[in-house]
Amino acid sequence: MPHMAPIMWTLIFIFTFLLFTVLLSMIYFSSSPNASSLPSSFKKSTPLIWSW
Repeated sequence: MPHMAPIMWTLIFIFTFLLFTVLLSMIYFSSSPNASSLPSSFKKSTPLIWSW
């Protein structure tokens, strides 16, 4: 570890944080509601409204 320059560790940490953030946002925004178990009359009468 001491043989690497501090700027390289900074770049590694920044890229790791960015990749982790992208991964979490992809998981968060790709999740869709699982409404297949609901009755069809309830699905027709109640629209699903998401905050985003």
